[in-house]
Amino acid sequence: MPPVTEPAVTEPAATEPAVTEPAVTEPAGGFRGLLLDIGGVVHATGIHLVARLAEAEPAVRPVLERIGGIATDRDELWQAMLAGQVTERQYWAQRAAELGAAVGQTWDTRAMIGRLYQLPQRDWLRADMVDLMTEAKAAGLRVGALTNDMTDFHGPDWVDAQEHLKQFDVIIDAGLIGVLKPDPRAFRHAAAELGLPVEQIVFLDDMPPNVAGARRVGMTAVRVPWEDPGPAIDTARDLLGLPSRAARPS
Repeated sequence: MPPVTEPAVTEPAATEPAVTEPAVTEPAGGFRGLLLDIGGVVHATGIHLVARLAEAEPAVRPVLERIGGIATDRDELWQAMLAGQVTERQYWAQRAAELGAAVGQTWDTRAMIGRLYQLPQRDWLRADMVDLMTEAKAAGLRVGALTNDMTDFHGPDWVDAQEHLKQFDVIIDAGLIGVLKPDPRAFRHAAAELGLPVEQIVFLDDMPPNVAGARRVGMTAVRVPWEDPGPAIDTARDLLGLPSRAARPS
């Protein structure tokens, strides 16, 4: 795909507050596309995977105890990120260095992510979300991904090897085009790649700023909570006219 020519923007701070979801309504003409974030939506959030890593690597536990847990109120670096004092990439780079040192290795973010994704696939790939993708495509809908850092965090070889990612009609890695969510240009670029107006796209993301950014450009956006993506999947199915999870054949 051609690069976006506008200058890059700083990635938004991540957060997991309780948010009140406004009602979503179907635009005239119906929905013809599904757009998904990857980390925290199709894949479990790295925050949960670090906790799983600590189960397998006991040496990691003292680090998590010292910082007060990943992405908690006691995690001072996370709070600094939320305040805009450090970027999300800087946050994960420092945590990677600390966790790697705990197990006697030198980790950058990609090395840490590689270790996290050595866990069994069932621990990080959300099967219900893959089912949603599969059924949306079977219904004739366009299905795309809009992610900020997948290639940067995982590496291109890992991305190319993932069979579930090949179900997407298009994958837009905002870190490669130089415009990160929640910049409105990222969402408009994704819509153009899908070949659809923004009003005909349902977008799922785990980060409240990205959900708000998508709504500002006219997409119908649904937030996926880290702890339980089920209600968000149900909402997407209803909007897209797909059978509910309960109604699907077993």
